Amino acid sequence: MQMLKTIAVAALIAIAGAGASAAQNIYSGGKAGAYFGTLCPAMLDGLRNEGFTPNCVETKGSLDNIEKVLADQDGIAMVQTDAFANWAAANPDAAKKLVAIRADLANEGVYFVSKNLTQFSDVVRIITRVKLVLPPQGSGAAQTFENMKKVLPNVFTRIETAQITYAESASKAIEMALASDNTIALFVQLPDPANANFKTVVEKKGHFIPVVARALVNQQVNGQNVYVLETRPVTEAGFIKNAVEVTTIATPIMLITQPADVLPAGTNQRTNKEDLIKLVKGMPRDKLLPKSGPTVSLFNRAYSASQTVAKDLVDKAEEAIRGMK
Repeated sequence: MQMLKTIAVAALIAIAGAGASAAQNIYSGGKAGAYFGTLCPAMLDGLRNEGFTPNCVETKGSLDNIEKVLADQDGIAMVQTDAFANWAAANPDAAKKLVAIRADLANEGVYFVSKNLTQFSDVVRIITRVKLVLPPQGSGAAQTFENMKKVLPNVFTRIETAQITYAESASKAIEMALASDNTIALFVQLPDPANANFKTVVEKKGHFIPVVARALVNQQVNGQNVYVLETRPVTEAGFIKNAVEVTTIATPIMLITQPADVLPAGTNQRTNKEDLIKLVKGMPRDKLLPKSGPTVSLFNRAYSASQTVAKDLVDKAEEAIRGMK
C-alpha cells in the first residue's frame, strides 16, 4: 500500500511539473543555417529572462518547421513568409490552425544570378529557353520559386520541367549557373557579403539579377506582405570603394505558432503560451536579435528601396512582361 501511495504521489508531482513547464521548442532549420545558428540562440537569450527555457530544434527547413509546429501546441516555427504563403494556398484548412506572431526580425533576399544575363527583362525575354538551377527540392529557394509560379504564372510557369535542374545545395546551384550562358540560379539569403555564395558570384564575375514584379511586391498572406523591396549589399565595402548593392525582393522571416486557445483554459500550459506569444510579439526587435559578434550587422545592412528605384524596377519588369509572346 505504501508503495502505491509513493507511486501515486510521484505521478502527481510529474503531472504538476509538466503543467507548469515553460519549455518550448523553436523549430529553426538546419544547423548550418542562420535560423538555427544565429536567430534562434538570440531569441533564447531574450526569453530566458522571463522564465522560458526554449530549445532550438534542428529541422529540414520551412516546410518541416510548419509540419512540426502543427504537431506541437507549445512550439514556435521560423519560416520564410513566401514558403508559408505557398504552403497555405495549398493547405487552407491547416493554415487556419496557425497564427503569425511577428515578421519583422529579418528579411531574406531573393536573387537570380547568371553568367551573362543582367536584368529581369533578360530572363523574361528568353523565359522559354532559359535554364534554371535550384537548390534541393523542399529547400527555401525551391519553395520561393513555387510561390513565384503561383503569383506570376504568366512568367514562371513558362519555365518547363525540362529547363529546371535541382542541385545538391545553393552553392552548387550558383556554380552551375555561372558555368553556362543563359542559365540562372535562384537562392535566398540574408544580406551577408562575407557569405561564400556572394563571394562566388563576385569572384567569377557573375551578375546579380534583381527579382521584381508588381504581383510579387503586392502579394500578401493574412495581411502580411510576402515580399518587400530592399536594397542590399552583395560585396563588402573597402577602404577606397563602397559596397556593391542590389535592389530585389526579400521575404520576411515569420514566427508562427498555434493559438493559445487550443490549450485547456485555466492551465499553466495555456497561461505560459499566452504569455509567450505576448512576450515575443511585444518585445523590442533588438532584444530578439544577436547582441554581439559578426552576425549583428546581418540585420541592419538592408534598407527599403527608394520610391524612385522601386518604381523604375517595377516599370521595367512590367514592360518586359507585357512584351512576352
